[in-house]
Amino acid sequence: MKSLKILTSALLLALCLVSFSQSTNTSTKKDNYFVQTSHTKEQCLNALTEIKSKGDEFLSKFEFGCMSGDHTGYAFLAGTSVEEVRKMLPKDAQEKADIKKVDKFSSAQIEEFHKEHSGK
Repeated sequence: MKSLKILTSALLLALCLVSFSQSTNTSTKKDNYFVQTSHTKEQCLNALTEIKSKGDEFLSKFEFGCMSGDHTGYAFLAGTSVEEVRKMLPKDAQEKADIKKVDKFSSAQIEEFHKEHSGK
């Protein structure tokens, strides 16, 4: 009986520790960023290979205009800052990349913006 109480107490303590560690996790909120990385026709294969070298999951986040003559990669990437997102890119693309924080709006938010703007 005593060993059952000790086991139960240990189990409860472990559950409390797990719960506490999850609730105090200081994970930083990630924002969404729209990324454009341009390259020339001559740089195209190299640029594509560099993005591919980051892994298939990273590559799948990009759309490219290369086949229509627009040698630009377009992606939405999540990060905590422009600098963090820039570091995700291949070295050759980091300096020239155009990275903008973007947000989605709900219908309710847009209606609220109208109310604020009209002063009602």
